[in-house]
Formats: sequence, C-alpha cells, structure tokens
Amino acid sequence: MFSNVVNSVIGGEMPGLLVLLIFLFFLCLLEGGFWYFADSQRRHQKRLQKRMRFLKGLDSDSLPQESLLKPDGLSGIPLLHQTLKKIQRLEQVQTLMTQAGVTWSLGHYVLLTLLLAAVGLSLGYFKFGPLGALMAGGLGMMIPYRILKFKRKRRMKKFEKQLPEALDLLARGLKAGHAFASGLQLVAAEMENPIGMEFFKTFKEYNYGLDLNTALLNLCHRMDLLDLRYFTTAVMIQRETGGNLTEILEKIATLIRERFKLRNQIKALTAEGRLSGWVLVLLPPVLALVIFRLNPEYIRLLIDHPLGRMMAMTAGIFQVLGMLCIRKIVNIKV
Repeated sequence: MFSNVVNSVIGGEMPGLLVLLIFLFFLCLLEGGFWYFADSQRRHQKRLQKRMRFLKGLDSDSLPQESLLKPDGLSGIPLLHQTLKKIQRLEQVQTLMTQAGVTWSLGHYVLLTLLLAAVGLSLGYFKFGPLGALMAGGLGMMIPYRILKFKRKRRMKKFEKQLPEALDLLARGLKAGHAFASGLQLVAAEMENPIGMEFFKTFKEYNYGLDLNTALLNLCHRMDLLDLRYFTTAVMIQRETGGNLTEILEKIATLIRERFKLRNQIKALTAEGRLSGWVLVLLPPVLALVIFRLNPEYIRLLIDHPLGRMMAMTAGIFQVLGMLCIRKIVNIKV
C-alpha cells in the first residue's frame, strides 16, 4: 500500500494533497515556534530563575557573574598581550566593553575584528575586486565595534529608566534608618540588572575598604550618564557639607522623571520632522533602484559617464549633508 502511495505521488496523481500536507506541516511548525517564544509564563520563569541566581550570589561570599578585580592581562596569549599593551587607543575599547557589560577580553575583540576584516576582504575581492575588498574589509572590521556600541546604548537606556526607582528605594531605606552603604546593598538586592549589578559592585568596593567617593566615581565611569553624575555629585557634596540626603535623592528622582516626560513630549512633537527626514533620505536611493530595475540604460549614465559620476557623487554629498542637518534639527537634547 505504501509503495502504491509513493508511486502515485511520484507519478503526479496527488500533487495537491502533498502540497497541502507540506503547507500544514510548516504552518504547525511556525505556530508552535511562535507560541513557544511568545509564552509569557516561560519568559517570566526564565527571568525569575535568573533573578534567584543573582540573589543567591548576593548572599554568598563569592561575587556574582564577575569579579571586582581587574584582569592583569589583556590576552592569554603572551605575544598578543605585549602587542596590545603598546596600543593606547585600545583603552577606549576596553572602557566601551565595560560599559556594554560584555565578558569579552580585549584580545578576543581584536582577534574577532581581524577575522571579520579578513573575511570581508576575501569576499569583497572575489565579488567586486580591489575596491570592493577595501569596502567589505572596513565593514567587517566595524561590526564588533558597532555591536559594542549597540549593547552599550541599550544597557545605558535601561539603567537610566531604572535610576529614579533606585533613588526612591535608596531614600526609603535611609528613612527607615539604614546607612547609605546598606541602601546600596538594598538596591542591588531588590532591583534587576544592570542597575542591581552596578550598585552591587559599588557596595562591594566600599565594603572592601575603598573610599565611598571613589566607589561612586567608579560607578560613573562604568555608566557614563548625566543623571547618575547628578546623584554622585549630590552625595559627595552632602558628605562634605551635610544636609538631608533623603530629600536630595527624592528631588533628583523627581527631576529625572520630569526630564523623561519632557523628552517624550519633544519626541512626539518632532515625530513628523523625523518621518519627513526618513522619507527625504530614502526617496533618492529607492527611486534610483526602481529606475535601474525598469530602465537600466537610463540610470547607467550616472555610472559610466564621467559627468554622470560627478553628478551622482555631488548628489550623494548633499544627501549626507541634508541628513545631518535634519538630524541636528530634530534631535533636541534635554
């Protein structure tokens, strides 16, 4: 019977049924994957387990996830370590990795950058020649750096949103009679990462004998945010001159929330300008691709003819300048 079914399918007697079965199979597979990843209870359990591991690390003597001690070497390979020590600009990359919260070493970052640059050079040379090799190699070299910038921006944004609640929690701890260092530990225990981990590091640095002002400055170095500097400056001044620290923290939290509210209002008011900017920026290249698809000879003059190349280059320069001007207009700092 099975052989008859196979012969009938091969013979083309049941193509519709076979297509329907394949369609239903992939539909069920897609729906199952969607419900698996969209399950809110599973995500909640995963976050809860991660939080429990973090709290378990707070209770234990060992540090959770990472140590307060700075690594002695930039890489485990001696030759690479000596080479990296001679490059001063890599300190900025090291700071960026710290702010992004990644566990890479500087040697891993350099090796990954060189590997992606070599891959880009090879693919670009075989596909587009020497000029394409240079462009693809530069693009591959920039990928790890852009990943770090993206992770840093996302982490900073999440920390900034958590900061007002952390300051309120710290102020309530002071009202309840806790010391300032105990308030830092309370924030580390009650709030999620990244603010929980960063305040935990600050508390541990102070608990291990570092001056509180230095520990707070290290926190600002790890999380380069203006609102956090307000908090650090206020605490340092209060330690020198005295005053009601609880009231200061509550006012800083209110100030940060008002800045968020004003920033959202400005974003809503400039939404039309930002949308117009995206339309003006994307319209010329999209239109050029459409014309190239419909009539390649018409648009090829901008590539083959010297005057056309000059016109295209001039248009590209003005396009970039216009994009920068629109970005300067709609991005209002608060």
